[in-house]
Formats: sequence, C-alpha cells, structure tokens
Amino acid sequence: MTNANLKSYHLKSKSPLYNKMLHLCQKAAKSNANVLLIGESGSGKEVAAHCLHYKSNRSEKPFVSINCTSYTQSLLESELFGYEAGAFTGATKTKKGKIETSNTGTLFLDEIGDLSLLTQVKLLRTIEQKKIQRLGSNKELDVDFRLISATNIDVSNAIKENRFREDFFYRISTIVIKVPALRERKEDLKDLTDYMIAKSQREHQIEITGIEPRVKNFLIEYDYPGNIRELKNIVDRMVVLSENGIITEDGLPIMHSIKSSTTRQNKYAFKELLHYKDFKEQSEKAYFKWVLDQFNGNVNKTAEAIQMSSRQLFNKINQYGLK
Repeated sequence: MTNANLKSYHLKSKSPLYNKMLHLCQKAAKSNANVLLIGESGSGKEVAAHCLHYKSNRSEKPFVSINCTSYTQSLLESELFGYEAGAFTGATKTKKGKIETSNTGTLFLDEIGDLSLLTQVKLLRTIEQKKIQRLGSNKELDVDFRLISATNIDVSNAIKENRFREDFFYRISTIVIKVPALRERKEDLKDLTDYMIAKSQREHQIEITGIEPRVKNFLIEYDYPGNIRELKNIVDRMVVLSENGIITEDGLPIMHSIKSSTTRQNKYAFKELLHYKDFKEQSEKAYFKWVLDQFNGNVNKTAEAIQMSSRQLFNKINQYGLK
C-alpha cells in the first residue's frame, strides 16, 4: 500500500478508538523503540505497521515484512538471516536475509507469536546486539533496523505455557499498541465499504451503479469476525456476482444470506429471540461447521479458503467442539 493510499484510506477514521490507536502510532513513530501490535487476525496490524514506518524518520528507507507462519523453522531462519553459498543443499549463491535487507529501515515481523523458542533466542541476540550472521558464515554484520512486530495470540498465556520467552517479549514490546477489531470501529464501515467496492470494481473491471438497501444494512450491522480481510472478501464476491451493475443479496456468502430459506419473503426470519452473544456463537459455530464440510474436514484447505491461519481455525474447532 502506498503512502498516498494510507492517507486517503487509513488515516481518515471517524472512530475515536481507532484515532486513539493512530495517535499512539504517530507518537511511537518518532522514536526507535520496538513496537508490538496486538489485535485480531485481519484487523489491519500490517497497515498500522506501515503507518509507523511512514511517520518515522526512516520513511524513505526500506520497509521489509515477513509473515512468521509462512515458513518452517529452518526456512524462516534462512529468510531472516540469509545464507552463504554452500551453507546447505540447494544454496548455490549467497542471499541476503530480511533483517539485512531492512538495514536503515523497518523490519516488520507479522504473527511473531508463532515463532519457535529457538528462533526467538536467535532473534533476541540480534535485537540486543544489532548484529547478524548469515547461515554458513562466521562473519558478523552490523544491522540498524526499527523492529515492529504483530501477533493475534494472548502473549501472557503463551508465556505461562512456555511457548513464548518472557525476555523476548520484553525486548520486542517497548511500546504495545492494540489495533481495534472492525466491530469496534463501526463508524468507519460505510467509508471502508465504499473504498472496497471502488477498489473491487477496478480489479474486476465491473461497474457498480447501485446496491440494494437491505444489503447496505447487512454490511453495516454484520459483526465481521474476520475483520477487514473478511469485509474485502465479501465485497469482492458481491461485486463479481452483481446483476447489471446492482449488488444484490445473491452476492452475499451463503452463511450470511438474509433471505428466508422457507418463505423467500423480504424480511428477516428467526425462530426465537436470542441474546446477541448467543446468536453470534450459534452463527459462528454453524459457519465453521459448514465451511469445514465443504473441504471434507481438511483444516489447511479450509483455513486458506476463508483466509484464516490453521492455528486460528483449530482454536475455533476446539471452542465449538467441532469434529
């Protein structure tokens, strides 16, 4: 995302809670302190990391991002630290790692809560000493980078369960900033939806001239457990399935359909009055059961399709007692 897009899309929030978060980012950006961004998956932690970078004195320097869940431990270390030719089978030439590439700029470690304890130890040394060694080399290289990390896990629990080193946590979290979930900043939903629809029109080369009022209401009232990532997914689907430039209910994902399956009348159909919390839990459970069924219970394929990490999906499966 470019700096210009950040200003037009990200920094014009109508939400007091989100503006407070942005204010903290702007204050933290002026320092070189390590920042830990916490928040739900899809809530926009990477966008907040870009904000920190572009508001800092390193804004003209590299912004290097890596998702810690995208690699095995050995591959992640080679991506982070780089390697010399011949360091391992297949290493035919020397490669700079992400840390070295981020020199003078910003290193963003996304999903840092999933790092192995061994990798945490190696990173701790690098953060403290600002030195690295490429795999297969005995030579130390000086590096100067600003560290921003992000996670959606409960770090305090991870520390208690010995999945996360306490000393590593303190080193990466000089400043901790919480990124609000989308349901906590509903003041921004209309602007975000308009932005997503305009972006989706350009990407799919489909012109949208209108949207059914009941769909508008759904988009504002829905809770978005998948946050901004889910909003984009829903909008893309609606744009692609629009009819003659009009977004209709037919574009909504099947589990979110606001049509009555029995009467097909233009009204909401519920069998009984439920507390909102109970409705949300029942809806989520039904949704995850349905999507898992679509992939014959394959967690990895299901997680990829709904844009969640496998670990997050496992948590939902355990939470709702799904098989």
